[in-house]
Amino acid sequence: MKKINLLKWVVLPISLVAIVGCGGKNEYTINGTLTDEAFEGKTIYAESLENRGVKIDSAVVTNGTFTMQGMVETSSMSVLKVAGEDNKKFSQIFVLENGTIAVDGDNNAVSGTAQNESLNSLLTVGEEEKTMMSDLYKEYLAAANEDERKAIETRYDSVNNIFVEKAITMAKNVYNINLDNAVGAYAMYEYIKMGSDKGMTLAEIETLLAEATPVIVDFGPTKAILENMRNLENTSVGKQYTDLDLLEGAELSATKLSQHIDGKVALIDFWASWCGPCRAEIPNIAEMHKKYADKGLVVVGLNVWDKPEAQQKTIEAMNMNWLQIADSTKNATNVYGVQGIPQIMLIGKDGVIVARDLRGEAIEAAIIEALK
Repeated sequence: MKKINLLKWVVLPISLVAIVGCGGKNEYTINGTLTDEAFEGKTIYAESLENRGVKIDSAVVTNGTFTMQGMVETSSMSVLKVAGEDNKKFSQIFVLENGTIAVDGDNNAVSGTAQNESLNSLLTVGEEEKTMMSDLYKEYLAAANEDERKAIETRYDSVNNIFVEKAITMAKNVYNINLDNAVGAYAMYEYIKMGSDKGMTLAEIETLLAEATPVIVDFGPTKAILENMRNLENTSVGKQYTDLDLLEGAELSATKLSQHIDGKVALIDFWASWCGPCRAEIPNIAEMHKKYADKGLVVVGLNVWDKPEAQQKTIEAMNMNWLQIADSTKNATNVYGVQGIPQIMLIGKDGVIVARDLRGEAIEAAIIEALK
C-alpha cells in the first residue's frame, strides 16, 4: 500500500470561505467565519503559500468572524492560519485576489471570487473517501497485529484509489479553465502530485509543462515536486547512496551517515515520533537488529520532521537500542525524495541502494539476500 501518510491528505482543506462583502474592483475583502471558541480573540494571518512565513495580512477573530481588506496586483495562492487554545490550529488555502472572498472556517469552504469558486471544487472533492481514510488510519494505529494492519492497508488502498481518480479528474477540469492564473497553477500542482504517485514519470511531467504558461511552470510547489522526483531518481535502487550530515545521540554531536555504514549492509529507517506507521514498524526493526547485527547488519534510525526531545522520549520508551541519528539540516528527506514515512531502505556493502519502501516481512527477505 502507499504509506498511510495522513499528513498527505490532511493538509488539503482545513478551512476557509467568505460571506458577502463590499470589496471594490481593485481591492480584496476577506469575510470569514470561525466560531470555534478556541480561536476567539486570536490573530489570524494570511500568508503566502509559496513563501511560508511571509505574512500578507492579519485580523483578530471577534465574535466568530474576521475581516481583512487590502489590494494586490496579481492573484496568488495563500493560506489563512491561526493557533488557538488547547493546541488547536486552523489552516486553509485560498486564492488571494481582488474582490470579495468568503471564508467559512466552520464548513471548510471558500467562495466569492471566480478563482476561489474553482479552488473550492478541488478542495472538496472526495470528502467521503477522505473521511474513510482518516477512520482507517485510526484503525491501523489500533490494530493488534501485522495481519490486521495488512487487512486495513488493503482497504485503505482501495479507498485511496477511488479518491485519487476523483481528485485527478477534478484537478484536470479546474486547470483547463484556469490556464494562466494562481488556481490553475495549484490545480496543475495537484494533478502532478497525484499523477506521480500513480506512476507518471518525470519526462512525462516535463513534457506536460513544456506547453504551460509561466504562471503554471514557475509555481513553487510544482518546482519542488520536480526537484523531489529528480532526487528520488538519483537515489533509486541501483544507485550509490548519498551521504548526509547528521546529529548523533542525545548530545546531538555532528556525524555523517558514511561514518556508520560504509562497508556494511545498512538498514536505514526514516522515522518520526508522531508517525503511527513508523512506530508500528519499530518492533519489526528491533527484531532485525537482534537477529542480524552480529551477521554484518547495521541498523540506523534516521529521525526526521521531529523535535529532539520527542525523538529521545520515543527511543527510550520503545527500547530502540540501535544507532539513532537525526537530520541536522532538515534536508535528508529532500536528498532522498522522501514524501512520506516510514521510509525504510537497505544499502549494500558496496554503497549501492538495494531496496526502498520496505515494510513488514519484505525487510527481512531483503536483508537475507544482501548478507549473502
